[in-house]
Amino acid sequence: MRMMIKQKGAALLLSLVILLVLTLLAVSGMQGSTMQERMSTAQRDGMFALEIAETAMREAEATLDGLSDLSGFGSTTGFYDGTLASTTVPSPFSAATWGLDGSGNSQTAIKGTAVNGVDPQFMFEYKGKVVVDSQGQLPRDFSQYGSAGPAEFDYARILVRTAGPSGSSMRLLEGFYVFQPGGLAGGNP
Repeated sequence: MRMMIKQKGAALLLSLVILLVLTLLAVSGMQGSTMQERMSTAQRDGMFALEIAETAMREAEATLDGLSDLSGFGSTTGFYDGTLASTTVPSPFSAATWGLDGSGNSQTAIKGTAVNGVDPQFMFEYKGKVVVDSQGQLPRDFSQYGSAGPAEFDYARILVRTAGPSGSSMRLLEGFYVFQPGGLAGGNP
């Protein structure tokens, strides 16, 4: 009979240490990939929100294109007359500004056309008149308005807010719309 040689278990201990190190590496790699997945999802959600907000901005501009007069500012939901001292334009950074009532309508903004199940909202603030001369930045080509000299324009601020498809990201866009002189009633280029 052969005698068993007593073993100390060094091979077992070394195998367990190597297994522990490999397990820690695998767990660390999984956590890193989970974090990258979350970051890419948030980035994608933010890009969708931006695209939806830009679509809503075009819709808001089309709404202003169709105005026949400025009487809606100050008397219609989502249209504020910023030239009146009595008018308080809601803060675009307040969640209450964009909140919806029980029937899904906003009390302070206009609900835009849904895109992929996301409802953008926008509002307008009439800012008054601006006079620019031929050296002004707005607009640069006065010939289309029949004048090469100073011109007076009505202009409005547009605020658009939308969430991404997951609701975890928000985008707020601000734009300024310049009405062509005498350009109400759908005459803006």
